[in-house]
Amino acid sequence: MKARLAAVFILGMSVFAFAQFGGRPRQGGRAFGGEDGGQTGGRCLVPGYFGSGEEDSTAPRKIDRSGFVYARVRYHLQPWWRQETREVPWHHDYPDGDSMFPASLARLTRAHTSPDSYQIVDIDSKELFDYPFIYISEPGYLNLLPGDVKNLREYFDRGGFLLMDDFRGNEYDKSQFENMKQQIQKLFPDREMQVVPPTHPIFNLFYDLNPQTMLPPYRMFNSGEPQYFGILDAKGNIQVMIDFNNDISEYWQALDVGQCSIHEAGTAVELGVNYAIYAMTH
Repeated sequence: MKARLAAVFILGMSVFAFAQFGGRPRQGGRAFGGEDGGQTGGRCLVPGYFGSGEEDSTAPRKIDRSGFVYARVRYHLQPWWRQETREVPWHHDYPDGDSMFPASLARLTRAHTSPDSYQIVDIDSKELFDYPFIYISEPGYLNLLPGDVKNLREYFDRGGFLLMDDFRGNEYDKSQFENMKQQIQKLFPDREMQVVPPTHPIFNLFYDLNPQTMLPPYRMFNSGEPQYFGILDAKGNIQVMIDFNNDISEYWQALDVGQCSIHEAGTAVELGVNYAIYAMTH
C-alpha cells in the first residue's frame, strides 16, 4: 500500500518537478492521433519534440556519473523507413521521458540518480559499455548492422541490460514485431525469446504488480494488447526486456500533462523502477 501511495505521490509532484528540473518545452502538435483509446481515452500521445534527433549530440553531458545513469540508443533505421516530417523512431519521448525516469527512481528508492542522468549513445559506440541499462524506442524500425551486432553482443557478454519499448502490432499487422524478432535473431541466434509471466521477479522486485492488467497509453490501427517478452542469459536472468504493444516512456513523458489514467501512469513508473533495480541486481 505504501509503495502504491508513493507512486501516486510522484504523479502529483510531476509538474513541480519539471519546473524545478527544467523539462524541455514541447514543440509541434500531436503525433499519430489515437483511435480507440478505451479507458485511456487515446489521449496519452502528448505533444512532443518533432526533430530528426540529429541535433542531439552524443557528446558527454554534465551528469553526475557516480550513480545510476542510463543510455537512450541511437540506432540505424530500416531503409524502408521514410522520415518525411516525422520524428525519428529512436528519439520518441525524448527528453521528457528520459528525465522523468531517473527522477522517479531517485524519489521512490534510495538510488543515487537525478533527472539529468541520461545520455544518447550510438549503438556501435564503445561508450555503450559505460551504461549498464540502455533503452531502445520503437524497435520495429531497428536495423542491426554487423558492427552493431558485434558491439551489442559484447555489451551483453559484459552483463548489460536492454529495455525495448514503444512498438505495436496485431493479427493484421505484425511487421514491427517481426522486424524486432529478426534483429534479435541476428544478435542472439543461440537464444529464444520467451514470454515473461506476471509471476516473474522482475514484476515483483520492488513493486508488486500485474502488468497484464495495464492498458496501453493509446490505441492505433495496428495496436494489440500489451505483452512482455525477454531474452535470458545462461543463468536465466533477463538481459533484454521487451514491452510489446506498450509505451511506458509515453506515460513517463505525460506525467506532467495530467491527461492519462493515474493508475496506468503509476504502473508505468513502477515498471521502470522494477526494471532498473532488476538490471542493477541481476
